[in-house]
Amino acid sequence: MKTRIITGVAMFLAILVIFLINSYVLNFFILGVVLFLAFNEAAALYGLENRKNLAFIALAFYSLAFFTNPVYIAILAILIIVSFLAHVRAENLNIILPFIYPAVPVFMIWAVYSEYGLAYLVWLILAVVASDSGAYFVGKKYGKIPFSKSSPNKTKEGVLGGLFLGTIIGSMCGYYIIDGIFHVVITSFLICAFGVWGDLFESYLKRKADVKDSGNLLPGHGGMLDRIDGYLFGAPALLWAMSW
Repeated sequence: MKTRIITGVAMFLAILVIFLINSYVLNFFILGVVLFLAFNEAAALYGLENRKNLAFIALAFYSLAFFTNPVYIAILAILIIVSFLAHVRAENLNIILPFIYPAVPVFMIWAVYSEYGLAYLVWLILAVVASDSGAYFVGKKYGKIPFSKSSPNKTKEGVLGGLFLGTIIGSMCGYYIIDGIFHVVITSFLICAFGVWGDLFESYLKRKADVKDSGNLLPGHGGMLDRIDGYLFGAPALLWAMSW
């Protein structure tokens, strides 16, 4: 627990400094590092070889997102990879999996920042953090009914508590960003709901691979995927809500 707290505080301070600097180029570089690490971990969960080579290919596509719409580049990357696999008659189509998850959602996180700004990224992070925290504490105190076989430690009570707290905190943040309280509340709820599914999906991948954590990069917290799983699903939800 002590190691987990120390790592958590260190990550919070690092994120705070990054946000205070708020450099477009620096943030692009940092998210690229996140992509590389998360891609490697996901590729390992999928049981792929040549993981680093694949991760560098993902980074090559990511570099294009600096100059044009990240979502278009993410889709283009998938189409090019599957076209290549078809061209060489590849036996293993699983190579495309890490380009879908986590690569596409990471591109969407960059889209949130590049298209809407830092405030929206803060909104995403605060909503997911509040939802995770609420789910943990409510589940620990009141949780009885299992939520999913993919995540035995999650309870329905915890998930509901997390959704409630995350929606409240997210709405408090979103209120200062966009107009329309109804839009703010619905958007915050969607971020949290998709965040729950993001966490659940990563738990599913880990259980399929028979591992406890996606990696050991962050002492007490596991790997990069373990820390960003909620944001990977929350970011597309935020982008969708902003298109209304």
